[in-house]
Amino acid sequence: MEKYNKLVSNKTRDRLKSKFKVCRNGPTNSYTVSSPIGNIVITSCPKGLHTVGQADDVTDENFHPESNITVKLIGQQWSDNGYTYKPALLCIDWIKVYFINPKETLKTSLPPFCSCISSVSGSYREKVWKTLAEQVPVGSTISYGELAKLTGNPHASQAVGSAMRNNPIQLLVPCHRVVRSNGSLGLYSNGTRNKVKEWLLMHEGISDFKKM
Repeated sequence: MEKYNKLVSNKTRDRLKSKFKVCRNGPTNSYTVSSPIGNIVITSCPKGLHTVGQADDVTDENFHPESNITVKLIGQQWSDNGYTYKPALLCIDWIKVYFINPKETLKTSLPPFCSCISSVSGSYREKVWKTLAEQVPVGSTISYGELAKLTGNPHASQAVGSAMRNNPIQLLVPCHRVVRSNGSLGLYSNGTRNKVKEWLLMHEGISDFKKM
């Protein structure tokens, strides 16, 4: 495997360091995985995932998906004698399935998420992420208002938007399936990766959205 520092930009490393405090479940490690949409960085502790997301250098300007790229582990921050946390391995397996045939993820269990991804256990933001991951399957989209209704709080569209902007688990918590009520995409990753969102939706067989 290539050295982690060569695979991950300084910006990505700094973001991962500042994302969470020391996890009470044990030390974290970051893993870099190749994929058709560019390298994906997974951060995990022994108990669950902390973050899953594209490397920070991926933007609309340089996004060039390559469907022939195989999903595989290509680097990790700490070697630790080659040991890889089980949640990270399960995540890599899930991502492999997603890029081969996204509908097969309906039969694939999500890897565990670390409880530290939410600052307060049982918070509304955590409820939004859980609802989205469990009730908005591959091949479907949902508006911010509809997702708010699913969580039992129909007037919380803005809070849903905040949860999407702060979603730490890309793909598995599918914020790319959340669109505006008029069918337009909204601003994926603060508007820097709208082409990525388009590609993901089309990969899942969805084309009835308004392109940017």
